[in-house]
Amino acid sequence: MTSLIKPKLGTDSKTGWKFYALHLSSSYIVNEFFLVSNYKRCIKNSRSTGIKELSKWALQMEEQKYHDLYVHSFIGMWSSFESGLVNIVADFIKNDREVAVNLSSKFKPGRFDIDTWPWDTEVCLDLAQRIESKAKRDVENGGINFFLRIQKLFSWLNINIDISPQEQSFLSEANRVRNILLHRYGVVSEKDAREFTCLLPWVGSVMPLSKEKFTNYYNGISQTLISIMRGIASTT
Repeated sequence: MTSLIKPKLGTDSKTGWKFYALHLSSSYIVNEFFLVSNYKRCIKNSRSTGIKELSKWALQMEEQKYHDLYVHSFIGMWSSFESGLVNIVADFIKNDREVAVNLSSKFKPGRFDIDTWPWDTEVCLDLAQRIESKAKRDVENGGINFFLRIQKLFSWLNINIDISPQEQSFLSEANRVRNILLHRYGVVSEKDAREFTCLLPWVGSVMPLSKEKFTNYYNGISQTLISIMRGIASTT
């Protein structure tokens, strides 16, 4: 999610602006995904340090099947994903006047004055964030199926994207679990279980974030980004 060392990309931010934000987001996400295995090795090695407190903690992590570790990595992964989506859209707004005209026209006249385009980065980011909310309201079931709102959003950029129903399910569940973790300490509500029946066994408690769940969420995220990459490529 955040790193003191920014990834070195092969995509130039100027000439390759259509792909730069996507490439950057993907780099952070892949790093979060594989960071888990590095931490797991460190935790296993901590069992034999002889330091009582550290060994006890490492044992607890193993007994809980690394739930805490998967949670931290997943939150970082999702944050990079959301940031990537906003920045991809913002880059199109900043560099493609047709996109800027189309998206700004969805707001009251004067809110985003096309006569002053090209806009500063802050204005482009503001419009990108606001347009995502409009996409959510513009699609049926947009509050549950996270991919549908992304699909709608990119259709306004004349970019067609699609992933399988299973991958859409993974992505939607990941979005809901992210909200549960950040806003309710991970406690699953009855509403969550009604809308995502896979969460039913954990109503009133915290769902253990397993390796399988973590991998499913990663697949939903990565396949969405791959679809966006293909969609952008088909327009160039």
